[in-house]
Amino acid sequence: MDLRSCVCATSLSDVMKIRHLATVALLAASAISSIGALGLVARQFTLQRSAVSVMSNIAVVERLQGMNDALDYVLEGKRHTLISKYGFSNEQEVQAALMAERHELNTSQQARAEELSTNDKQLTPLILACGFSVIVAMMAAIFLYDIGRGQRRRTSDQSAHPAADSATHSTTA
Repeated sequence: MDLRSCVCATSLSDVMKIRHLATVALLAASAISSIGALGLVARQFTLQRSAVSVMSNIAVVERLQGMNDALDYVLEGKRHTLISKYGFSNEQEVQAALMAERHELNTSQQARAEELSTNDKQLTPLILACGFSVIVAMMAAIFLYDIGRGQRRRTSDQSAHPAADSATHSTTA
């Protein structure tokens, strides 16, 4: 084995090391991106407290509105009994409670809209992180395939032409 064949083998080995390092770096970047994506996914599945308040406020407003509408069909003498059954002393208190609950419902719906908007904004980086992970993993797979194919090609070339390879290197030296 002469100096030139030794240099070629060393440089080939260095190129392979660089390719392996590049592939490992790409896989590491993909893993980091995947971990970041998992963190963002966890945020998407947190308990959304604003939905609970919207649903409960809707139920209260609907019930008060139904009672308010029903008061129009109840006889004058029985209205006070119906109103007192629900804890109110007169129709004005029912109206005031209905307006207060509508205001609370409006506030909770706005909070829910803000929460949904925040979730939508968090979804964009999640999609980007997942897309980056897929692309990097595909590139790393291609690099690994290329490295493996190149190693097989070199070993098959060396086993098929061992004498020609040493003759070529000795004549050029």
